[in-house]
Amino acid sequence: MPVIAVLRVLWLWGEAHAGWVLAGGVCLAALLNLYLWRRWRGNVSGTSQRAWHVADVFSPQVVSCSHQGDQSPSFTKGNLPRVSILLPAWDEAEYIGDCLTAIGNLRYPDLELVICAGGTDETLELARCFAPPGAVILEQRSGEGKQRALQRCLEHATGSVIFLTDADCVLDDETFEQTLRPILEGEEVATTGTRQPLDRQKSHPLVAFQWSHHLWMQAVAPVYVDTLDGVNAVVRRDVLERVGGVSVPAPIGTDYALSRQLRDAGYRIHFIPESRVRTAYCTTLGEYLRQRSRWFRNRFLYGFRHQRWREVGGHLWAALTSLGMLAIPLVGGLGSRLLWALWLASLAHLVFSQARFTGAAWAQGAARLSHWWQYGLFLPYMVAGWAANVWGLLESLLPGRRWRW
Repeated sequence: MPVIAVLRVLWLWGEAHAGWVLAGGVCLAALLNLYLWRRWRGNVSGTSQRAWHVADVFSPQVVSCSHQGDQSPSFTKGNLPRVSILLPAWDEAEYIGDCLTAIGNLRYPDLELVICAGGTDETLELARCFAPPGAVILEQRSGEGKQRALQRCLEHATGSVIFLTDADCVLDDETFEQTLRPILEGEEVATTGTRQPLDRQKSHPLVAFQWSHHLWMQAVAPVYVDTLDGVNAVVRRDVLERVGGVSVPAPIGTDYALSRQLRDAGYRIHFIPESRVRTAYCTTLGEYLRQRSRWFRNRFLYGFRHQRWREVGGHLWAALTSLGMLAIPLVGGLGSRLLWALWLASLAHLVFSQARFTGAAWAQGAARLSHWWQYGLFLPYMVAGWAANVWGLLESLLPGRRWRW
């Protein structure tokens, strides 16, 4: 009862002084975001990137890795390992031509491409048309899913290093080789780069909104991360086979499932922020909602499966706070001045955060939108993000939809 009494007193005080609560909340949000911005600027000014390509690999000796006593193969300038690119492609007719042309233009000397393509459009036919010489082309059948397609690709691959990407990506030499570098130098057994939009998409407001978030997360990510980004990831084949390959059932979240296999076996995933593969971003709200819901379910459902309660709790909190941001205006704040004050303070924090993300994106060379009013669209995009979190939680609770792609 004393706790309830204290909460009641605080509630009544807040109702009587809602203006002060709002002012304090906005000031706190401004100070927090200013602090995060200054800390980010300090971290960026203290980092540098090293140019690198495959010709820099000279070390002929075998290098011992620190991962469970593994021994790295001997990779030298004249003895680089075969790298197998595994490429699942379903209904990717719009992008697969550019994807395969870019892979065919890579300068890496011993490269193998294994494609598992299919769908209701002409993806398979285009794969056969644009694939570079020597590529292995498999037909992906309806209902197989991405995980089974990857498994079939791996069965036909002969490389000692496996590169994972998607059919809506455009690889280039720098991106490809930066992600490979720690593997070739014997430092790591699993690496992941990150992503950026296709060049023709960078002026789209929804793409700019998503990219600003991705650039911020890339800039503050640690050296070792929890999850592979399946558009730009490398794993040594012997390690991949040791953890079970891609045979673990994963109707969604194939990248997350493999990441969990690696981490549970004691392997680390090295993050390379300077390696950014160009890939197709969502350009409609419908696509964005479906993708965000799927990403939510990936971590939420696999968190339950692997008993990662902190991750489950974090996503549950995100969904519930998103529900609050959507519901409070719809119910008129239930007539509470305090609820409105808390909602407006939270909104101010989110707006300040988006301004921080956008400023950081500009500082990292992201293109600015052609019209300033387009940045006003970021507010409804934020609302769509809240809806995606709530929808992701609802889909997680529905047996018929929780594992739907």
